[in-house]
Amino acid sequence: MKVEVKDFDIRHYSALVNNSPMYNRMKKFTVLCGAVFVFVALLTILVALKDHKVDPVMIICLTTIFLVFAIYVHRTRKSNPAVSFKTFAEKNPDYKLKVSFEEEDIVFNSSTSFSNTNSTYKYVRLANAAEKDGFFIILIEGTGYLVFDRSDIVEGTAEELRALLRSKLGSKFREK
Repeated sequence: MKVEVKDFDIRHYSALVNNSPMYNRMKKFTVLCGAVFVFVALLTILVALKDHKVDPVMIICLTTIFLVFAIYVHRTRKSNPAVSFKTFAEKNPDYKLKVSFEEEDIVFNSSTSFSNTNSTYKYVRLANAAEKDGFFIILIEGTGYLVFDRSDIVEGTAEELRALLRSKLGSKFREK
């Protein structure tokens, strides 16, 4: 049995990452750091106005919180999937990815105008997989997510892929 997925748009992956718990935690921590920075800055200003002098400990705290905040703003922006997708799409306007789910392996063939890459993964490398709302979401350990709509399947059927994933992954495959 072979199930093949046509060239598909990686925006699906971008949407998945944008809604991931890890990315959302990073955004919340960034907002928290910003709020603490504003609070300590206001406290520092109020104390300086009252005493007509600046406490060096408050300045050190304020600077430290600001640096942590700045680092997390940078990390959040850098890991923003929408920005990453836009950058990738600009650099690789002709990017194509073909994925074949074969009996023993998953084969990736990616290409751009200047390179072609072929990768093969055994099913044991899959951390988990799910089918939800017409999309297949597959996490490959150490590589990342593969997300595609069942209408992207050009060879075989969604039912065949579901059966293959169920047989290879057992309880690591979920239908939601």
